[in-house]
Amino acid sequence: MGKIYIVGHTKPDLDSIASALAYQKFKEGIGEFNYKAIRCDKVNAQTEWVFNQYNTPLPEYVPNISGIDVVLVDHTFPESRAKGWESANIVEVIDHHDVKLDDTIPERITIRPCGSTCSLISKKIFNSKILITKDIASILLSAILDDTVGFKSPTTTKLDGDMVNRLNDISKVGDLWEYSMLLFSKKDIWNTLTPKEIIEEDIRSVEFNGIWVSISQVETLNNRDLKKEEILRELIHLNEVNPFNLRLVMLTDLLKRDCILLVVGKDIPLLEGILNTKVIENTLFLPNVVSRKKQILPILQRIYTQT
Repeated sequence: MGKIYIVGHTKPDLDSIASALAYQKFKEGIGEFNYKAIRCDKVNAQTEWVFNQYNTPLPEYVPNISGIDVVLVDHTFPESRAKGWESANIVEVIDHHDVKLDDTIPERITIRPCGSTCSLISKKIFNSKILITKDIASILLSAILDDTVGFKSPTTTKLDGDMVNRLNDISKVGDLWEYSMLLFSKKDIWNTLTPKEIIEEDIRSVEFNGIWVSISQVETLNNRDLKKEEILRELIHLNEVNPFNLRLVMLTDLLKRDCILLVVGKDIPLLEGILNTKVIENTLFLPNVVSRKKQILPILQRIYTQT
């Protein structure tokens, strides 16, 4: 059997990298040793810390997947895929986001609405009665807690909680919220980055029938301390160089569970109409908003399905 590579999305978060590795471990556990986890981009500080903490090498860096068989984890949208995907053979997808597979129909598809792709793969592991090490269990648990914001995200489901509890029986990290806070602190390194790096650290570009928007998420323990004016100036500059209908930056406070939304683009009036509020100096305050997937993307979908 030929080699099949497991790859997450560009600008990967912990869930994307951990789910690729976990799916390799699942396949090895059922006797299929031709699967190999890879990554197509650099990882963030939190992901690097988690893998170092649990004595596990990061998946190999493969920036271009052209000409190879691949499993996509934690994404389906073409704009989130690795370079060369057009000539890759996508044999399977496993994801917890919205699906966009107009260009291909993989042999196997696992899509479930939950908080983390690692929850789906953990379920496969436990259902198959595969033994996993304490380090792998800890990485999986970390990814689920991060993607569900310590179970406080509206994306969280019973499956996420069940999988974390079973993984914690192996990893024994202790108090889950205290450990979640530790995880959050490992990616709260925004004061070391330039405004451009902040915007591009966790950015997702989305296309609605030829209309492009981008949404960056900045998860922090105190969004009031971020240099909002500098980030906004860079966002305006980026949109002058490459205009999108909307460019958004979510400054998400994980403790207060709110969001300062920075907005540029010609469709600001459409956003104001949907939200029934005014954007003041390219800024909105959104209480109880922490999820790009569950809370911001649906707003954009409403805008561009009505126009």
